[in-house]
Amino acid sequence: MAQSATSIDIYVLVFGGALALSLLVVGIVGFLIFYQKRLADQALIVKEMELSYQQDVIYRTLDAVEDERKRVARDLHDEVGAALSAMRLLIGQLSQKNLPAAEASSLTTTFKGVIDHTIDSVRRISNDLLPQGLDELGLVYALEGLCENTMTLADVTVDLVMNDEIVLSGRTNLIVYRLAQELLNNALKHAEATTIDLSLHQTADALVLHYADNGKGFDYEQAWQKRSFGLKNIETRAQMLNGVAVFDTQPGQGLRVTIQIPLTNR
Repeated sequence: MAQSATSIDIYVLVFGGALALSLLVVGIVGFLIFYQKRLADQALIVKEMELSYQQDVIYRTLDAVEDERKRVARDLHDEVGAALSAMRLLIGQLSQKNLPAAEASSLTTTFKGVIDHTIDSVRRISNDLLPQGLDELGLVYALEGLCENTMTLADVTVDLVMNDEIVLSGRTNLIVYRLAQELLNNALKHAEATTIDLSLHQTADALVLHYADNGKGFDYEQAWQKRSFGLKNIETRAQMLNGVAVFDTQPGQGLRVTIQIPLTNR
């Protein structure tokens, strides 16, 4: 009788152990399935975020290009178109017979002035489209010219510090130039700054563009929510080079921007 009870206990123990082991295996398999499903869901979310991010960069890039086209079209219409209309009117007046010499000389002088202004406008628009000297003389020369032009347009001092040994591809040169141009243009339009510090340094694996002004600053969160076109342009151009732009500003405390662009594995 005792042996029978012992056998039953063994069977119960074996059955219970097998059942517990089965439940453990089922639990492990279920956990693995759940974990794999969770990983797959997270991977899908990441892919959707990456796709959305890429689409956002593309759309913002297209917006920036479209804005450049609109600006050029507006400049051509307002400046060159108006100048050509004025020249047409002056030519009509000069062609009149028996025009007094003094009046003809005055019209000729005005005509020359309009032509000179038109030439300057065409040069400026051309420089906006393709910065003068960027391809031929490099980024350092082009940025020095940009800073000099900025100081002639407004009562502001621009201090530029750069590595002389900066060597970049043509596309990178142009985008970095546009970044500096956007920062300086925004300063003239909105910052009311009197001093601007601009530096560009190249290391073994990164290019760092730093901008700082003593202007009126702004509320970054508010500007971000409004999707400020200036901020959007800067971020989009940095992202075109796989870079990142960091803004540091408060109302009344100026603006500081650091743009870091990786140069390895590009």
